[in-house]
Amino acid sequence: MYHSAASSCAVVACVTLLASPINAAEQEAAFELDATEISEELLDESPTGPVSGYVANRSLTATKTDASLIETPQSISVITRDQMQAQDAQSLNQILRYTAAVIPESRGATASRLDQLTIRGFSPGSYLDGLRMPGSRDALPQEDAFDLERVEVLRGPASVLYGQSSPAGVINMVSKRPLDTPYHEIGVQIGTFDKKRTTLDFSGPLDDAGEFSYRLLGLYDDADGQIEHTEVRRQSIAPSFTWRPSENTTLTLLGHFQRDPKGGSYGSIPAYGSALHSPTGRRIKVDFYDGDKEFEKSDREYYSLGYQFEHHFNDIWTIRQNARYLRSEGIYRSLYNASVLAPDYRTMSRSTIATDVDIDAYALDNQLQAKFGTGPLQHTVLLGADYQNTSSDTKAGYGKGSSLDIFDPVYTGIDRYPAFSTDATQRSEQKGLYLQDHLSWDRWVLLMGGRYDWADTSNSTLTLSTGRKAKSSQSSEAFTGRLGMVYLFDNGFAPYVSYAESFEPQSGTLYGGSLFQPSEGKQYEIGIKYQPPGSNSFITIAAFDLRKTNVPTLDPDPTHLCNGSRCQVQDGEVQSRGLEIEGKASLTNNLDITAAYAYLDNRITKSNNTTNRAPGVTGVANGPEVPVEGTTTYGLPRHTASAWADYTFHEGPVKGLGVGGGVRYVSSSWGDAANTLKVSGYTLFDAAIHYDVGPINSPTDNLRLALNVTNLTDKEYITTCYSYSWCWYGSQRTAQLSATYQW
Repeated sequence: MYHSAASSCAVVACVTLLASPINAAEQEAAFELDATEISEELLDESPTGPVSGYVANRSLTATKTDASLIETPQSISVITRDQMQAQDAQSLNQILRYTAAVIPESRGATASRLDQLTIRGFSPGSYLDGLRMPGSRDALPQEDAFDLERVEVLRGPASVLYGQSSPAGVINMVSKRPLDTPYHEIGVQIGTFDKKRTTLDFSGPLDDAGEFSYRLLGLYDDADGQIEHTEVRRQSIAPSFTWRPSENTTLTLLGHFQRDPKGGSYGSIPAYGSALHSPTGRRIKVDFYDGDKEFEKSDREYYSLGYQFEHHFNDIWTIRQNARYLRSEGIYRSLYNASVLAPDYRTMSRSTIATDVDIDAYALDNQLQAKFGTGPLQHTVLLGADYQNTSSDTKAGYGKGSSLDIFDPVYTGIDRYPAFSTDATQRSEQKGLYLQDHLSWDRWVLLMGGRYDWADTSNSTLTLSTGRKAKSSQSSEAFTGRLGMVYLFDNGFAPYVSYAESFEPQSGTLYGGSLFQPSEGKQYEIGIKYQPPGSNSFITIAAFDLRKTNVPTLDPDPTHLCNGSRCQVQDGEVQSRGLEIEGKASLTNNLDITAAYAYLDNRITKSNNTTNRAPGVTGVANGPEVPVEGTTTYGLPRHTASAWADYTFHEGPVKGLGVGGGVRYVSSSWGDAANTLKVSGYTLFDAAIHYDVGPINSPTDNLRLALNVTNLTDKEYITTCYSYSWCWYGSQRTAQLSATYQW
């Protein structure tokens, strides 16, 4: 197995940096931590509340109960508010840059309006406060990092708690909630690409008894995009309110309104002149724009209102109900790369698209929890029933656009929006029942659960020119389960094994008219977690074998036709195997560290499909047809590694000063289905310096100044290619200067 120097260094850094506090604690008093204090902090930590430093100990995502990470037999990461602030992360892609097995920013700087990423080789589901975030490309809500308290990444199948989902796992974003004590924050930021950002965060009790509390979040963000002639703009307000009529009952209302009237670019560039040498001898500029500012439009807004209710009947029984209504609207117009270059290797053909999308979604999750003992066994049993209903309406039109010189573009603005040709509606509904037992006996911890789902989808597409309406519907049922076990050693080591399943409904029919069955995900995982006694650090090592089956592939019988085309069968399989190492440490109040490494082998193990080398150039012949089976999935690097450290001085003449730095490594990847286009790997460096001025008007206020720089060396690189026609540049160097006043 080949390891580059950069990935090897990051692995060494991961192990050395995170293990060293243990040795240092034995030798230096400055790094000594009281084990009792650490244990009390772990017990007091809320899985939805603030965490001091980078190390979270508890999570809701993996079990839907308040469970410690070390007793959870599955790989999970938590990115805290402190880490987001230190790295100046403002989107989900940026939040996950230093997380193991996550490939963020898969479309680089071009597609900043969407958080497109993978976990263990598959696209995960996105959740906010435990409920799915629905949407399509043109009306998909994008949460701003400022509104989040933490982000939790559960790797591997999670259908047993969340229903239909990919085998990648779950990304659960946790909203900021009302605080028990007064807190006020105002922030301003300026930066490269004419960046201007203002934020507001007010929270605290509304009465002396603390029965009522509130939080109000607001932000305004405006900047030019990295791509020429593009802009990014956002306005958001998120109020929340908590009512505690007693110590056993809590009701929190969560509201959010956000509008993104400018969404940057969603274009692409060809491989020739970017990932590959162009016969012209020229290179496409890193800010090249394949659209037209007079044509392009991306106006997206969404609002949601939800609540979280919890009541403790006694020491045994607890009931919870989480609900949310969400509406998202998107207006999208784009003039984009149509995937074909002229024989001169510089003239790009383009197409046009226009869509108006409306989405309404309801989600409800009911949970009944019981904590009790049976002899030597201690149980946390969870019984749940959830419901999701999503409807969307999409008006769409497509057309042919004008061509463009990729080296000397001239934007004419002459293209017209295509007329809507179709009006499509989709309704999807999911109902699920699940049961889980998280039990412990002496040093053993067992997690087991099962779930049954009913999923229904109906589609209706009206062709506006003819008035003809095509309808289809599909119903699926599936049982999924999980089983895992952990053993807790006194020295902080916790080896574990686990098995988990997922399912995803598939649309389509087999020859003869039978409906497709859902695709299935099955994962076997072994690992070890390590939380050194008396040290605020956490390390996870995991190895996994993940397979997605029932994948549609070409019917081997050429006489089997469905709607005039070759039918499909569900014999396909994709396998993902890998190794992950991740660690986080917060040592005293000075040093915070996070480091990660992942090895991934994701390939198509069963398929009847074929593909070829398709250069995407008129007059240049495609290569011969080759089987897809055995190829590596494009856009997925074999090795990724990262490390970040932040040190703050709390004494001496530089009290309040802090410095941080990080390195991110991504190895090469394939850029097409035939595995003939190789995309080079890259290494990026980030840096930060911050200064807490200290009290200004009162003993408890603080002014924080910070400068964050990403891609410090301004490296020009390609993140991924999906074909010879579709590649994306990564983000250029950005520098952001911010001032935050807290009181």
